[in-house]
Amino acid sequence: METPVGRAMLRLTGVSLVAVVVTALVAPRSPNITYDRTVVVPVVIACVALAWFGRVPAGLKNRWVPVVVAVAGGAVAAGLGQALRYDFGWDARVMLEMARSLHAGQALTDVEYEYISLYPNNIPLLVIDRLGVEVAAALGFAPVAVLIALTGVCVGLTVYAAHLLVVPVAGRGAALVTQLMVIALVGVSPWVSVPYTDYYAMPFVVGGAALAAAAWRRPRWAARLVLGTFAVAAIAAAYVIKTTPVVVIVALVVVALVRLADSWSWARARVVVTVGAGAVLAFLAMSAALTAGAAAASGLDTDRIDPRVTPPVVWWLANGMNEQVNAAGEVQYGTYRRDMVEAIQGRTPVEMREYARTFIADRWDERGPLGMLQFYGNKAAWNWGDGMFWAWGEGPDSLPERVAPRGALAEAVNEVNGLHGRWYPLRADLAQGLWLAVLLVAGVGLLGASPARRETVLLAVTVLGIAAFTILFQGRSRYLFAFAPVVVALAAVSRSGIDLRSVRERLHRR
Repeated sequence: METPVGRAMLRLTGVSLVAVVVTALVAPRSPNITYDRTVVVPVVIACVALAWFGRVPAGLKNRWVPVVVAVAGGAVAAGLGQALRYDFGWDARVMLEMARSLHAGQALTDVEYEYISLYPNNIPLLVIDRLGVEVAAALGFAPVAVLIALTGVCVGLTVYAAHLLVVPVAGRGAALVTQLMVIALVGVSPWVSVPYTDYYAMPFVVGGAALAAAAWRRPRWAARLVLGTFAVAAIAAAYVIKTTPVVVIVALVVVALVRLADSWSWARARVVVTVGAGAVLAFLAMSAALTAGAAAASGLDTDRIDPRVTPPVVWWLANGMNEQVNAAGEVQYGTYRRDMVEAIQGRTPVEMREYARTFIADRWDERGPLGMLQFYGNKAAWNWGDGMFWAWGEGPDSLPERVAPRGALAEAVNEVNGLHGRWYPLRADLAQGLWLAVLLVAGVGLLGASPARRETVLLAVTVLGIAAFTILFQGRSRYLFAFAPVVVALAAVSRSGIDLRSVRERLHRR
């Protein structure tokens, strides 16, 4: 796909990622922890050097290793999650408690239905939690234990889907490294102890991209149709579980339009429009059906869910423009703000929209165009410059008493993965260095990669899409978490577009 528009989109993504890395190293916007540059910088250098000049042993490039790595990654994630089970709060706890109540045959309170009306996107999570509670009751386990095991399964599927996405483009060596990086960033994260939508959506995000790429490579239309349908279904499932994966279906349409723009003909236009419209309609139909199915399976009294309470899209846009300082004196950009939630309580949808528009207008008057550009730049750096993806940052999770380790293994895991553990700062620095190295390899690779393959453009546009989502709407670095494997895959495929042999030869001559 060596096309001007395709190359331009790759360059835009590459410049953005490199800018994030430079900002994170020179003038970081602090997330919920502080990173030590004396550790992070050497880790970045070492990881980048390994990425560009390291080689995977030939013995590891076989068809069984990816399966073993995926299974091992899922098992490690489940094991770490079980070892560090803690008393998490916020939405994850609220939905699990609702699932317990429904399983026990108890009716939910008016306050709980007000919560569901405010955040109806959590209904699919309630369905998953109810399944976990029912399985746990049948087996005699704790619901959290069952749901963490499900998280481990999702990690294993994600790791294998990452292999399927990368191997046709960059080969088995790059695909294996991708799997290991996904495990390092996702599979051993403290988030494995919290049953939430990020992990549940992740295999559908990566799997949807892998299926779409596989459809493009098939010469026969029948195979393309089948694989494309599965790709759209996976993306629809990811979107229903967690809203942000909507950017993947948008990316698919953009890739099709890029091909059309760079090779225009009326015949091609008819095909692209037909296929694109069909994919979008299929996505809308599937997501609507899955949403309705989730509502039916949740056990909720849907007549008590009031859609008039649900914030309009413009409110989320307004929420993404707020700036606040936390108790530690750190600036937070466009994240959750309680007073903005309280401000729309009791208002009609029209009044909510008016409140949001007024808030947006006030921010524009206050900051001006250059100030708004600076704000969004800070927000992008704040979100993308966090290799721990907001771990321990939600609700009261950061309080020391939330973790009560049980046994020697749990104590050891807490020392490394627990926010107040002895080795957590070093562990976070290592993860930060690895994440920035991934962003740097991806960014530099996109600036020099040729040709602009469809798979690379798809991943790059997906990254641009989630970046735009988190910049414009309410969010924090956790919103990027489900896309971390996509970013790692992008680094692998963009790196494969660079002629490393010529680089090595030039360095050797010097």
